[in-house]
Amino acid sequence: MIISKWIHYKKAAGLAASALLLSLCLLPNMPAEAREGLHRSYELQKVVIFSRHNLRSPMATDSEKRKSLTPHRWQDYKGAPGDLSNRGGLVETMMGQSVKNELDKEKFMVSPKDWEGKDVYFYADSDQRTIATAHYFAAGVAPEANIRVHHKPEGTKDAAFSTSLPASLGGDTLSAIQKGEKIWADSFISAKKEEMAGDFQELSRVLDIPSSPAARKGDFKGFVPEDLHITMKSGEKPKMTGSLKTAHSLADSLLIRYYETEDDSQAAFGHTMTFGDWEKIGRIKDDFGILLYGEPEAAHYMALPLVRMMDGEMESRRKFSFICGHDSNMTAILSALGTRPYELPESIEKKIPFGVKLVIEKWRGSDGILYGSVSLLYPSSRDIRRLTVPKEGESPLQYPLTFHGILKNEDGMMKWEDLERLFRQ
Repeated sequence: MIISKWIHYKKAAGLAASALLLSLCLLPNMPAEAREGLHRSYELQKVVIFSRHNLRSPMATDSEKRKSLTPHRWQDYKGAPGDLSNRGGLVETMMGQSVKNELDKEKFMVSPKDWEGKDVYFYADSDQRTIATAHYFAAGVAPEANIRVHHKPEGTKDAAFSTSLPASLGGDTLSAIQKGEKIWADSFISAKKEEMAGDFQELSRVLDIPSSPAARKGDFKGFVPEDLHITMKSGEKPKMTGSLKTAHSLADSLLIRYYETEDDSQAAFGHTMTFGDWEKIGRIKDDFGILLYGEPEAAHYMALPLVRMMDGEMESRRKFSFICGHDSNMTAILSALGTRPYELPESIEKKIPFGVKLVIEKWRGSDGILYGSVSLLYPSSRDIRRLTVPKEGESPLQYPLTFHGILKNEDGMMKWEDLERLFRQ
């Protein structure tokens, strides 16, 4: 399955109706895919998706930094901090429609009734933005079906999506994780400190941080890559202090401003920024996620509940499963699975952009063997911003993943049993 490029269960009925209208009316003309010929040799059996929520408003925890570290005034956002935005809902509906188009090509789950039985399972973390994303995706992928999204009561904690290390970790194991994290962070900073300094400089330029209230008072003296410190404790989420944490909060808000503001100059507070300049801002977010959630040994424990959930869906008789969480979850999952390094084209965030989906597909080959394919499906940064309907002949944004220790055949397929072992190791 390949999904086109671009892509909210906000409780307002009008927004849900708009999303449904989009899914029914804006049916893009999908190009014939290069992989089309392979479908003669493979029959789709199952799809399991883990998704990051789509575009949201800035987080409340970042509000003070936004105010004190720029002289500029940020725009007001509708809804509560951290909620899925209107744009995020529309983009997610388009993503669902894209998946529907590809499933239709495979003659897979073609009837609305197929989506309302035991063959389908939707599960989301209990935040508004994750529940909303799942509902909007459902509106796109099966617009005539009534899909139930399972979740705990909104606003409560769901341990499956927590990135806390287990409280039961023994002292020796925790010590090994802490040492591994320090080596991970020290090596990263040593290799990338000049690049990080340049990214921090771009962030400071765009936000005019030297003219900010905090800088004028002497409370902020600049970003220093080497002041990074990460704490790992049993029963707690990893914690970061230092310049990167502050820069990440600002970069997150600035990227959301980019997506929600179609005027280039306004998005950059009057500055001129190229796409490459915006990529520097996105890299700050990427670095934060990699350092905090990407160390393989720690990631194994942080991702374990969701990896087990996904493995259960891969093993189940269901045909389509959709699980919605966060960028921290996705980073930990991909690291725990031993994903080889990658960078996503046409995206400011090269690792885990808004709305990105880890898609696992099970296929039966003409030789009777079960195969699997794993890809990241995502909207381009420009298409999130423009809500662009793709032109005929454009390629969708899909990035096939590879994993350490797993081979692919000439068609880019992995043996399904190898994928199952990967999720159970």
